[in-house]
Amino acid sequence: MKITEAATLLATLGLSCFLTASNLSAMKVVEVYNIHLTAGFFTYPFVYFFSAIIIAIRSPRAYYQCIIIAYIGYLTFISLMYLSSIAPGLEIESNLNQSFNSIYSLSNYRVYLSSLCAYFISMFLFGVLFSSLKIKSIAYRITVSTFIVALVDVKLFLTLAFFGVKENNLLFSIMLWSSITKLVAQLIFIPPTIFVINAIRNRSEYYVGKNEYR
Repeated sequence: MKITEAATLLATLGLSCFLTASNLSAMKVVEVYNIHLTAGFFTYPFVYFFSAIIIAIRSPRAYYQCIIIAYIGYLTFISLMYLSSIAPGLEIESNLNQSFNSIYSLSNYRVYLSSLCAYFISMFLFGVLFSSLKIKSIAYRITVSTFIVALVDVKLFLTLAFFGVKENNLLFSIMLWSSITKLVAQLIFIPPTIFVINAIRNRSEYYVGKNEYR
């Protein structure tokens, strides 16, 4: 397997794993130094990390295919978990059974599906922006695309998931600080993202002596 194909496969697997983790943890609100965030804050920067690698080393068409594969994997997972939660089980009153059923109850699927919708739109927009920007530097294209998409993503998700559920003051606080911290987190992730992309391109026979990406 060529280095580009192997990197794409690993990045897609990583995207799928962190996408699932981000969506499931997004329903929990945490407080860090008096700042309200969703628990997905600690995992969703990796979604952009793997997405950026894929779009930088492959064609837009291949990127969208990888995004769709990751999302199908997530939809399959939450669907199977829901079916498991409604299946008859032994020791129904046990804490383990009740905890499992509460996590994957239908009432929580607004958050799961809102997160999925926000990520799908933001990742699609990320691919469009990255491909359409007439900037030669991949670092600048990733930075501009990431910053725009990050703001769209967090506001869209929080509105779809929590509007009318949480108090407006709390929701606006979460939205404000999530936007700020997400931009900071993505900024921190840009240097290692560029490093990995350059490492892959330098080892790939396709990019040796070339400036375009596939």
